Amino acid sequence: MKKISLAKRKAAGAFLLAALMISGLVFTACGKKTETVTQPAEEAAAAPETAGAEATQTGSAQEGTEKTGSTQETGSTEESGTFDMASEEIPMAVSGTYDGIVVDAAMNSLVIDTAEGMMYAVSLPETEDVVETSDGILLGQAVTVTCEDGVASGIKDCAMKPAADREALAFAADILFACKYRDINSLSSLAGYPLYVNLGDEDQTIENGGDLLKLPVSEVLSDERVKAVLSTNLFEVKELSGGKYVLGAEEGRPNIIFQKDEGRDSGFAITGIN
Repeated sequence: MKKISLAKRKAAGAFLLAALMISGLVFTACGKKTETVTQPAEEAAAAPETAGAEATQTGSAQEGTEKTGSTQETGSTEESGTFDMASEEIPMAVSGTYDGIVVDAAMNSLVIDTAEGMMYAVSLPETEDVVETSDGILLGQAVTVTCEDGVASGIKDCAMKPAADREALAFAADILFACKYRDINSLSSLAGYPLYVNLGDEDQTIENGGDLLKLPVSEVLSDERVKAVLSTNLFEVKELSGGKYVLGAEEGRPNIIFQKDEGRDSGFAITGIN
């Protein structure tokens, strides 16, 4: 709330000075009252969504959670104002041939993740069928894409076969996007519980998604961890003992570990964030 200050002026006597001080206090109080009463209702309602990082630091996200009584419903909004979504836009593939894993697909486009850990978007032509794979286009599938100015002229089964099966790589793709866009809400839905989480020197066991959402986004999805996960060569991801898979540093940290979970529709769940 803005503070209203009085201009310095010379006092013409003790009585005048006291009068000015009293007047200033009354004026300040009136200014505060007017500002509170005339604030538009729609701005007040929108404040928790548009306040950005400054509002988050002052606890607006926590207040929203306390009013609803459910962290799951409100999700995590920490640092939503500091993350530059535009900087994470996926570039269109330039003319050339690419080997990659399909991490996203729509009616007229797809996104592949190459062995170098780079994502590229490719458009499909509307006038011809350029897909020559044995199973069409599926998430987690290894393909070779030939394109010109971002438009595919041919999509074939990749000669380079990934170490993991398609279903595991499709789940890995979901983790990649959750990390890329610092989406802890999506990450919480991909996790199984109890979940092991390491934040620096502190190890924690998270019992449910609500508790995960209470952790600082900047620490759970730190720049170092996100970079390690996104730079993973999906062609080399392999099943380890216990049905585990690692995205990021296979030995040490940082990484995200997931493993087979027959109780989930996807067949997998995140079990560790290191």
